[in-house]
Amino acid sequence: MFKYLHILFIVVSTSYSQSNWYGGNLKKVSDVSIDISVNGLDDPMWEEKILQLSYLFIERYKLKINTENFSPSLVIRISVIEPGNNPLVSYNIDLSVYDLFITKEDYTKNFTKKKILKKFKTGIIYQQNILGQSSNEKMRADMENTLLTLLDKFIDQWYQDNPIKQF
Repeated sequence: MFKYLHILFIVVSTSYSQSNWYGGNLKKVSDVSIDISVNGLDDPMWEEKILQLSYLFIERYKLKINTENFSPSLVIRISVIEPGNNPLVSYNIDLSVYDLFITKEDYTKNFTKKKILKKFKTGIIYQQNILGQSSNEKMRADMENTLLTLLDKFIDQWYQDNPIKQF
C-alpha cells in the first residue's frame, strides 16, 4: 500500500512542478521599451539589423514599443565568444523583461502613513536564455534564428497572460 502511495505522490508532485515560474507575470503589460546589446562582435550594422528585426517581430503583434517608457523593459543581450583556432563560435542570447516592483512590507508600512513611495526595485518578470554554437560562416544567420525563436516564445507567453489581446 505504501509503495502505491509513494508512486502516486511522485506522479502528482512532478505534474504540478512543471509549470513555468513566469506564468502570469506578463499580465497587463501593454507596451515595453527595448534595450539590445551585442558583446564580442564588432559589427554595428549587424547590431542595427538585430534591433530592426526585433522591432518588426514585436510590432506584428499587439505589444507596443515605447522607447520613452522606463519600465517594463525588454532586454536582449547577445554575447559572442570568439573561438581562436576552433572553427565553432559560441554565443549566448538572453531575453529578459524587467519591471519595477515594491515589497509588501514597504507598501504596507507606507500605506498607513499615506506617503508617496519612491524606492522601487527592479526585478525580472520573464527570462529565456539559449546557448548555441555555430560555424563562423553561418553564425549570424543562426543567431538571428535563435533570437526569433526566443521572441516567439516570449510572444506566446504574453498572449497566454493577455488572452484578450489576440482578438
